[in-house]
Amino acid sequence: MKKMKYVFMAMLSILLWIGCENDGFYYHDEPRVRLVGPDIWTVGTDSLLFSFMPYPTDTLTMTMNVQAWVIGETVDYARMLNLTVDEERSTASKDLYDFPKTVTIPADTNAATFHVILKRAAILQEKEVSLYLKVIPSDDFAVGVEEWDHLLFKWNDILTRPSNWDTAWSPYFGEYSDTKYRFMVSHAKEVIDPETMSWAQLTYYRIHFVNELNAYNAAHPNNPLAEGNKLIEFPN
Repeated sequence: MKKMKYVFMAMLSILLWIGCENDGFYYHDEPRVRLVGPDIWTVGTDSLLFSFMPYPTDTLTMTMNVQAWVIGETVDYARMLNLTVDEERSTASKDLYDFPKTVTIPADTNAATFHVILKRAAILQEKEVSLYLKVIPSDDFAVGVEEWDHLLFKWNDILTRPSNWDTAWSPYFGEYSDTKYRFMVSHAKEVIDPETMSWAQLTYYRIHFVNELNAYNAAHPNNPLAEGNKLIEFPN
């Protein structure tokens, strides 16, 4: 029985070794590259979803930091990574984004950071656009695993009710309406985020919006801010 146990363990080890040899995540010949988007947007996936809507109207671009990780050993010379757009999987016109066509991986390192710039335009208020950025072979790198060799960027400028309004926003800003939310965005000095802002910051903005609303209504006595027949109000 003991001899059979050793034979079984030996066979299992061989099978595991063969599995690792065929595993797409394990490279021992050509170095490959994995693209990793910012966690705050991608949440560990290959897709990034972003909206310009909560940002002030003078925010015309958004820079996304992307990391290129080498799957393989480091070398003592710089290496070049090539990037391209998959036109069939993208809907954004070329004037709505910018990125480097080549990225340098410095010598003796296994990673580099580059920037993808998403641009704001009027069309984004009507529809969402996408950019499918992928790795293509270079003299230094082969294409990696399909799940890792690309990033999908989606962005828009469409008004969307925050999913946590009732729990995080309403205690400070009251009942939601599209008109109210758009007014808040246009009069905020920064992006409002109740999940990260302190009580003092949110209280400041509540008072700030009340004052801005009073000023608006005073300037438009015959047309105060409303949505339909309901006047816009903030908690006092």
